[in-house]
Amino acid sequence: MQVSTKLFNEQSLNRFSNLSGDIQKIQSRIATGKNVLKASDDPVAMINISAAKEKQSQIQRYSSNIDRASSRLSMAEIAITEMQSVVTRIYELSIQAKNDTYNNNDRKSIKAEISELRDLTVDLANSKDTNGNSIFSGYRTNILPFVENVDGEIEYKGDQGNHSLKVSETVTMPTSINGASAFMRIKTDDGYTSLFSVLDNLIDEVETIGASDESLEHLNKSLNHLSINTTKIGANLNKAETQRNGLSERELLITKTLSGIEDADISALISEMQSLLLSKEAAQQSFMMIGQQNLFDFLR
Repeated sequence: MQVSTKLFNEQSLNRFSNLSGDIQKIQSRIATGKNVLKASDDPVAMINISAAKEKQSQIQRYSSNIDRASSRLSMAEIAITEMQSVVTRIYELSIQAKNDTYNNNDRKSIKAEISELRDLTVDLANSKDTNGNSIFSGYRTNILPFVENVDGEIEYKGDQGNHSLKVSETVTMPTSINGASAFMRIKTDDGYTSLFSVLDNLIDEVETIGASDESLEHLNKSLNHLSINTTKIGANLNKAETQRNGLSERELLITKTLSGIEDADISALISEMQSLLLSKEAAQQSFMMIGQQNLFDFLR
């Protein structure tokens, strides 16, 4: 006759089930390396983990924006720097054209070279980024900003918008400068003119009178204007690098915080699992021994 009761059996089975469940949870935490697998494990910790991951994702978006802005700014810097070199060469040729020892054929050759260089400035002003978007067109990035009209004059078809991206909760930064500011607003004593008008006027003069003092002065002002814009772009690139370093430090801090909340202590979990396995084994042995007892065992 068995002396174990229905209640004892139920309690033992529940105990075995709980132990098996606890062991399985620990095995899952060891396998994933995570201390919290679902909200019910630790609701407060899960809320903190979710908030930290959202902040981490936000920082990664800001970092991506910095990369995009830096890429476009670098291309703008390269284009304007090359344009400075081109205009400097045009200035040197213009000085040569004023030399009395040059004849008409010499000046025609100089005019031809300056004309080619002028076209190169237009090409540089129409530079595009890696996605095929115009760098100096303002918000209208899908158009060619500088086009030649029927009179041979260069017109700006972009707008004066300055495209920018958000690189932190409180900071936005431009991705370039618009073409109107970069090339169409050269300040002179007579007002404002465009770089291309300065070059076109010079081309008209070179073959006949060389280069006028006024044209040379306008060339100098154009070089200064380009230099100022290069400096502005460089300042924004430095700003981007500073912002990137700040985001990297923030992301590292969040990663450490996440690790402290989320990552499991594998050694401690293994010790805990071994303890639970021993408890389960002992409980099973006790259940078997008690289950085999009968009335005669209690009458001894």
